[in-house]
Amino acid sequence: MMDYLVYLAWSIILLLTALFMAPLMDGIRRVIRAKVQRRMGPPVLQTFYDLRKLFGLPSLIPYRNYLLVLALYIVFFVVVLLSILVPIPFVISPSSTVDIISFIYILLFASATLIYAALIIPNPYSNAGSIRELLLITLFELFVAFTIVGLAYRFGTLNMYLLGIRYGWTEYYLKPSTLLLSLSLLIIAYVEGAYTPFDIGEAETEVLGGPYLEYGGKYYGLLLYALLIKRYVLLALPVSLVFVSPIINYVADIFNGFTLMVLSYGLFIIFMFLTMMLFSVIEAFNPRYRVDIVYKPILVSALIPIIGFILGWFGW
Repeated sequence: MMDYLVYLAWSIILLLTALFMAPLMDGIRRVIRAKVQRRMGPPVLQTFYDLRKLFGLPSLIPYRNYLLVLALYIVFFVVVLLSILVPIPFVISPSSTVDIISFIYILLFASATLIYAALIIPNPYSNAGSIRELLLITLFELFVAFTIVGLAYRFGTLNMYLLGIRYGWTEYYLKPSTLLLSLSLLIIAYVEGAYTPFDIGEAETEVLGGPYLEYGGKYYGLLLYALLIKRYVLLALPVSLVFVSPIINYVADIFNGFTLMVLSYGLFIIFMFLTMMLFSVIEAFNPRYRVDIVYKPILVSALIPIIGFILGWFGW
């Protein structure tokens, strides 16, 4: 009974963490981008203010198409569910019931749901943005697939909870293959998180928001919240594996039980903010690429997980 209560308590904590941290991290991102670009930026809590304002506005169903609204609720439910499946090392959570293939591809399903819903709208900007997003996801599949295969072979498991623990083992962590797979996970978080220059689907100056153009009021507020939580979830996976796991494994002999869980959770929060700051600085120095250029770095970077998998095959 006690184990069940701990399981439930951590699930609630992880859910509340995602709901609060997702807008806060976006606010920090906006502030850092403004500072790096030497311009006046918004306050850190601006994203919270934006969400509150949007949820207070009236909404119309675009083209009276209820599929758009249904897709929006599906996406929000999916990203909220995934937020409690993040494999924070030694934290008892539902991550022990899911594998990394399901985790990543359910997340991609959320993106695809919005894209296909937007394609049925008779709006050229929405359609153009959706096609861009679809092409980006399709090209990125090779990268994601080789990363998953490399992780499975290197660590001998696809289970999220076990992966979160084994990733930091000393016999694995400093191997060249692990370093390349770690870089691959960070690239997945950056590209799928639609940081500049990979935000081509919703490029405001070209396609006016792309697949999200027709949403307004409460619906746009819910969409924005879902996209922020999705970005949080994408970032949480590499943070837990790449940064938290090796540190928490190092001190696992000193601490145990509840103390170890709290320490792991605290490290997770710290590295989430630090990694978001790093991504924000990178984003601030990147212009938005032309559509025909943005796919080239994705194809080239696909070599990273492929090389990581090959090195892991030979035990390196």
